[in-house]
Amino acid sequence: MLYRSLALCALASVVVVAACGDDNNNVTGTTNSTATVRFVNATGNTNISVANNGTVATGNSALGFGSSSSCMTVNTSSPSLTFTNSGTSAAISGFTPNFANNGNYTIIAYTDASGNTQFATLDNTFTATTGQAGVRVFNGASGSGNIVLNGTNGVLNGGASTAFGNSGAFFSTPSGSSTFSFNTGTGTTSLASTGNVTLTAGQNSTVVLGPAATGSTARRAFVVTGC
Repeated sequence: MLYRSLALCALASVVVVAACGDDNNNVTGTTNSTATVRFVNATGNTNISVANNGTVATGNSALGFGSSSSCMTVNTSSPSLTFTNSGTSAAISGFTPNFANNGNYTIIAYTDASGNTQFATLDNTFTATTGQAGVRVFNGASGSGNIVLNGTNGVLNGGASTAFGNSGAFFSTPSGSSTFSFNTGTGTTSLASTGNVTLTAGQNSTVVLGPAATGSTARRAFVVTGC
């Protein structure tokens, strides 16, 4: 009887291990087949709603310029992110998902020279120097030229420039209070400023230059944090 009890216990242990192994194929029970995504609207004048698997979560509807969604978990093998114009309820096409398992991304919607909405998917993978924050640039302002990021104390990232529709590489910068602005190089006119922002050590952010609002010629800038 003792031997039979031990055999049953061993069999039960095998079943438990097998069940745990099966969980790796369950998309809803593991992060291996998912990515974390935040959406931000840098289009000129379109409010955008974003749905994940057909659901628009609280805070993810009618996102205006400079507004961002909550952090969303998406399936990397079949992501179901859809975007609509909040004013007309028309679907916005052009988004092509490309997510790696366990990845972390910022999706930026911006307006091209023809007035169409484009999407950029930016990988947030970066580890800043200890005690500092990670920062990069995205140029979402058509006609702006190759832009350069400036901080409170002058030019940043060695004066690296970023063309329209592109993002720059991450770099480390001191955490705390800062003001960012854009121009096209030393001695040129400022294109836009973020105003005062606070950077958190260990957190990655994207400084975005966007287009002017309707009726204005002044481009706008803002900062969005990664998830």
